[in-house]
Amino acid sequence: MAADFLTHRDWRRDDTEGDAAEKLSAQLSEAEKALQELAGVFLQQQSLNTSRKINFALETGVTPAAEAAVPQYLPNVEAKYRALVEQIPAVVFMAYLDEGIGEAYVSPEIETALGFSQTEWLEDPVRWYQRIHPDDKMRWSEEAAEMFISGKALRAAYRVIARDGRVLWFQCEAKMIRREDGRPWFIHGVGFDITERKGLEEAILEISAREQRRIAQDLHDGLGQHLTGIAFMCKVLEEKLSDKTLPEAEEAAKIVKMVNQAIDNTRQLARGLHPVAAEPLGLMSALKKWASEVEGLFHIGCSFRCESPLRIHDANLATHLYRIAQEAVNNAIRHGKSRNIVIRLSGKNGAGTLSIQDDGEGFPKKPADPPGVGLSIMNYRADMVGGSLKVQPNQDRGITVTCMFPVRGIE
Repeated sequence: MAADFLTHRDWRRDDTEGDAAEKLSAQLSEAEKALQELAGVFLQQQSLNTSRKINFALETGVTPAAEAAVPQYLPNVEAKYRALVEQIPAVVFMAYLDEGIGEAYVSPEIETALGFSQTEWLEDPVRWYQRIHPDDKMRWSEEAAEMFISGKALRAAYRVIARDGRVLWFQCEAKMIRREDGRPWFIHGVGFDITERKGLEEAILEISAREQRRIAQDLHDGLGQHLTGIAFMCKVLEEKLSDKTLPEAEEAAKIVKMVNQAIDNTRQLARGLHPVAAEPLGLMSALKKWASEVEGLFHIGCSFRCESPLRIHDANLATHLYRIAQEAVNNAIRHGKSRNIVIRLSGKNGAGTLSIQDDGEGFPKKPADPPGVGLSIMNYRADMVGGSLKVQPNQDRGITVTCMFPVRGIE
């Protein structure tokens, strides 16, 4: 049954091997099959009222006739609930998961947002899964499975394809409610259309990235070249003073050294503003170089591993992933006191995985209050590329930060 699929332990990612994307891809067909099984539950609309009345009579001793005798002016809880949620400018949904009980509800906002009427949407209980953007289906499958396994609320943004082909972003907040004996009871949630907000965020990030590239180019071609000219002139002056055995030659040599240091600093600033080259293998090169720099600066082990080349043609995606890796490594060094860090990059079947594993002190015993901004920034970057971020403890020591993301045209 669907419940067996939703509690299957194979949904757990294997952080040490970095092959979660491959495992989840193989399970997508099973996800669709399981959702079809759930459809059989949700389609039992006609028997719901009868079964509930029978159960109510058995449990309370109140017969349907006695129930009908209750004054009609008493508040109708269901009607009040519907009136409330149908005023909210969001898609509110609910689905019972009990075997033998079929009820599903979606608010009328579904027609405004996606172009499907309530009736159309409920006629096909897996329509919502079919309308999820292909690049987000795998991520949704994993996060939904985690909700069923752990009971943790699902809070994430997904792209959904409307009836007319438009791609909309929805911020979904859903939670599974269990009965006292632990059995799944129903799912209740709400989806907010955040397409406009996402568009503004992407525009701001694009402007920021463009300005950073421009400043990096100006530093390299403007200030960098200017300093190189000064260094050359100082070197010539040093040689002339040295030929005349004048004591000022030593001062000139110091000036040359300081100017060369300024040139190096300028190059590092330019590289920091634009760390990933605009080429398909730019992310791989940048991460490999970053790992080498970390080893040299902090005198710890830091390696980059990528079994097969992962070509990423989206420069913004590559930059976000680099910044996530950079923040995770910095956190591992500053807060985890790590001595060994491994950065892994892999991709297959339209999904990529970036993981940063360390052997540090792991999670603090007492969480920071307020929490640091580093994790929030990494989550935000993962969300911006349509991915998800997980931070989990290792079996021995340390933690692993894993970002799963969609990649088009993996070669």
